[in-house]
Amino acid sequence: MIWNRLRQRIEHRVRRHPGQSLVEFTILLPILLIMISGLIEFGFLLNYYLDLVDAAREGARWGASDDAFIDWPAGNYVGDSGDNPFYGRVAQVAVDSINLGSGGQITLDTSMGGDDIVISVFSVVGGSVEQRFPASEGENGRCVYTWGSGCNHVSAFLTTCTSTIDPPKCDPPFDDKTSVTEMLDPLAPDTGVVLVEIWYDYNMILGLPWITPFVPNPVALYAYSIMPNPIAQAPTPTP
Repeated sequence: MIWNRLRQRIEHRVRRHPGQSLVEFTILLPILLIMISGLIEFGFLLNYYLDLVDAAREGARWGASDDAFIDWPAGNYVGDSGDNPFYGRVAQVAVDSINLGSGGQITLDTSMGGDDIVISVFSVVGGSVEQRFPASEGENGRCVYTWGSGCNHVSAFLTTCTSTIDPPKCDPPFDDKTSVTEMLDPLAPDTGVVLVEIWYDYNMILGLPWITPFVPNPVALYAYSIMPNPIAQAPTPTP
């Protein structure tokens, strides 16, 4: 008896509201589509960012075993000036890694002033940076991908900090940057360091009109990697 009454109530409700589920689904469908399409777009962005991280790591790993102070003959390298193409060789490894990792989907474009590769070499003594190379570039690092046409970016890392607190922090106006000294272990042995930084403007693939008003397009991506280079511990550049 109880089950019959329950079944009758359910059947009555179904007959009374036959289109309720359809209306609810119609209302929720656009929201679901917006969420799913947004996840797809940001999935592409994250995949590109991971490719850049891998490329910076590959470039720094190559530079860790290369000599930044020997003048090699000019070659077909990115940003190769012909006098010391170390920076161009490191950048070329990073570019090759980007092309391989992304299947050719990522191409650095410097025409809009967004993409660049910046490389720095440090001589580290007592957990602090003693020298930064190339010395002519100072805190900026060597902007390799925009060689000869100005730099789209300069290094996001300062060489030193003026404060002595632990961990060291940079005084204004440079408190928005990280010091290389902050990245080093003060108890680490004297060595050299290679820093590879990559900037890339990600232009949204889908370009959804419900995302672009809230998220800038292109999205500026930044990746970096630091590797030890014993050769740079006590550099003796060849004239």
